[in-house]
Parts: sequence; C-alpha cells; structure tokens
Amino acid sequence: MLVYYRQAIDSLTPQSVSWTPYGHSPHLTVRRTLYQGLLRFAEIAEYYDPTRCLRQLGYVQGVPYPLERPLVVRRPASTLGYHLSYQSVYDSYWNNLGAHSVHLDLFSAPIRRRPWEFGEDYMTWYIGHSHPHILSDSRPVDDISDADTVSTIIF
Repeated sequence: MLVYYRQAIDSLTPQSVSWTPYGHSPHLTVRRTLYQGLLRFAEIAEYYDPTRCLRQLGYVQGVPYPLERPLVVRRPASTLGYHLSYQSVYDSYWNNLGAHSVHLDLFSAPIRRRPWEFGEDYMTWYIGHSHPHILSDSRPVDDISDADTVSTIIF
C-alpha cells in the first residue's frame, strides 16, 4: 500500500496539483475561522476553545465562554496520564466543522491595538477565576512580603 501511494505522489507534476483550491481570492469565499471543540489524538483528548486566548490571537480579550466539562476525569495511580470521558457528540465536531468554528468576521472582539488591552468585564471575571487559585491564603495582597510572593504564586 505504501509503495502505491509513494508512486502516486512521485508522479505528480506542478500542473496536476491544485495550488489554490479555493480560487484566486479565498478570503472572499472562505470565512476566517478557528476550530472550537474536542482535539483528539490516539487516546489523548482535550477541549480547545480559542475564545479563551484571544489576546494571543491578536484580539481584545473578553470574558470567555464557560468551559465544556468532560463527563469523567480520573488519574490512575499507576500512570502519569489521565482519562477523560466526553459525550459522544464531541466526536462529530470535526465532521460538522462549520457549526463548531469561531467565525472571526463575526467576532464582537475588536482587533487589539496594544498587547495589554482587554474587554470591559474581563478583569472582574479574571480576578474571580484566577486569584482564588493563585493566592490561597486569606491575607490581603498588601500584607504579603516580597519573599512570600514567589512561593505564593508558584504552586
């Protein structure tokens, strides 16, 4: 089988390859999208949501959508990995890519001008979601000395 495909690939010429499968102006016919859903490779599965990292993609970060939660997550004592169980509907995301894509032209998030820009409600959301996990003791931030800062932030 491998020999068959190798011969087929080797016989291709520049004229037999469609270098522009979407035409000469793909930006007019194919909307810019990012996949949103379950990424799977072999037995590894992770949910990917580009709305959670808009700043990395050049957009102003707003409050992201709630996370898709797996049905079961467990880490066996004998391995370094973990097992996730999702609803079977997530397996169909790749086959219905249009319904599980974030269409960039419909984004309410504007393109950022400065790397530190974020939406109006983002910091309120961020502090409520991140700080309880990073600063676990009840002391106000002003009472934490510089020596405590590193041990407090690095878990």
